[in-house]
Amino acid sequence: MIRKINRVIQDFLRPIRLEIGKKMWDKKESKNLEFIHGDRVDMRKVKSILFLRYDGKIGDMVINTLLFREVKRNYPDIKIGVVARGAAKDIIKFNSYVDEIYDYEKGAESVLGERIRKEKYDVVVDFSEMLRVNQMKLINLCGGKVNIGLDKDSWKLFDLSYKKSYDKHITDMYKNILRLLNIENPDCKYEIYSDDVVKNRVTDIVQKIAGDIVILNPYAASKHRSFNREKILEISRKILKKESNALVFIGEPSKKVEILGIMDELKSSRVFYPELKGILDVAEIISHAKYIVTPDTSIVHIGVSKNIPMSAVYRLDTGDNNSVVWGPNSKLVKQIFSEDVAKTGEEADINKFDIKELGI
Repeated sequence: MIRKINRVIQDFLRPIRLEIGKKMWDKKESKNLEFIHGDRVDMRKVKSILFLRYDGKIGDMVINTLLFREVKRNYPDIKIGVVARGAAKDIIKFNSYVDEIYDYEKGAESVLGERIRKEKYDVVVDFSEMLRVNQMKLINLCGGKVNIGLDKDSWKLFDLSYKKSYDKHITDMYKNILRLLNIENPDCKYEIYSDDVVKNRVTDIVQKIAGDIVILNPYAASKHRSFNREKILEISRKILKKESNALVFIGEPSKKVEILGIMDELKSSRVFYPELKGILDVAEIISHAKYIVTPDTSIVHIGVSKNIPMSAVYRLDTGDNNSVVWGPNSKLVKQIFSEDVAKTGEEADINKFDIKELGI
C-alpha cells in the first residue's frame, strides 16, 4: 500500500518537476548560427562531437557504435566523446572510433558538465525521448555550440531536431542523426571490440567445451520478459536432443543458484555455466556460438554484431511496435512471439510460445 501511494505521488509530481526544470535549463547562451547551414550542421567547422548515452542501456550502446564509426570514417579528424555509465561503457571501451569516454553519475551533473564545457565540444547529440531535469542540466552545462535532440523543435536548448519513426527500425533514427551531420547512406552494422586479455580468457573457457556452442540467455531486464524455470528446462532439453550441441548458459551472478539448480535437473555433461567477468566476456563467448536463444534485446544486438544465428523471443506488440523498432535487423535472426495478451493492469507472459518455433 505504501509503495502504491508513493507511486501515485511520484506520478503527480513528475510533470511539475519537469516543468520547473525546463524553465531553469531550457536556454542557451548563444545560437552559434555559423555552425548551421540550412537544416544541417556545417561540418566544415566541426572539430568535436559529444554523444550523450547516459541511460546505461547496453543494447542501445551496441547500436550506437554505427554512429561513431560512420562519423569517424567521414570525418577522421573529428574528436568523438561519449557520456556513458555502467556496463554500457565496456561496449565502447576498446572502440577505436571513440576518443573519450565520460563516466556519468546521477547527481554529479555539475562536475561532469563543467569538465566537458572546458573541452569546448562543437556538437552535442542527445537521444532522450523525455528529458529529466538532471539531463536538461547536463546538456545546458556542457556548453555545446550546436545541440541536437529527438523531437526538440520547440526547445530553446536545442538548435536542431531529428525524428524517430515508430514503424521502422531504430537504425532509421540514427540515419536521421547522421543526415544532420551530412552523412548519407551509412553502413548500419554494429561493432564490439575486445582486447587480448578478454579474448584469451574466453578462448580458455571455450576450449573446455566440447561440441557446438548453443547459448541460452533466459533472462531479460524485466521478470516479465524472462523465461520461467519450466520454459528454460523445455528449451534446454530441445537443445540437448542434438548430441553435437553443448548448452551454455549466460546470466548475471544473481541467477547463479537458479541456473545451477536447472543444470542439476538436466543431468548432462554437455551443459555449462562459465564464469564471465563482464559484458565483453559475454560478447566474446557469443562470437564462438553456433546459435543463441534469448528474450533479451541486449543479447540480440550483441549477437547481430557478431553475425550469429539466433531465435529472439518477444512479447506481442501492444501499439508500441517494440519488435520492429528494437528488432534484430538481421536475416540470421528468427523472431518468435509469445501468444499471451496482457490483461488490463498486468504484463503479458513471454513464456507462451511453442519451442518448436525455435530454429535450433
